[in-house]
Amino acid sequence: MTSRGVTDAVDRLATMTSRADGTAYLSPWPLRDLRDLATELGLRGVAGLRKADLVERLVEHTIGYRLTSSALRRR
Repeated sequence: MTSRGVTDAVDRLATMTSRADGTAYLSPWPLRDLRDLATELGLRGVAGLRKADLVERLVEHTIGYRLTSSALRRR
């Protein structure tokens, strides 16, 4: 994947409002591209993960983190 493709993916994930949307977006991606995205996002220890686990980590790191932060701010 090109660096532009990774940047586009990061931007797209930033606009998503549910974990399910992120999972649906990333699930069709090849494992190599998911690993490139993980590297761009600074995730460590993803080399040995299965594809589904990597997608889950990426979604949680991007969308899940933002949703959790928003929920905590509303308290």
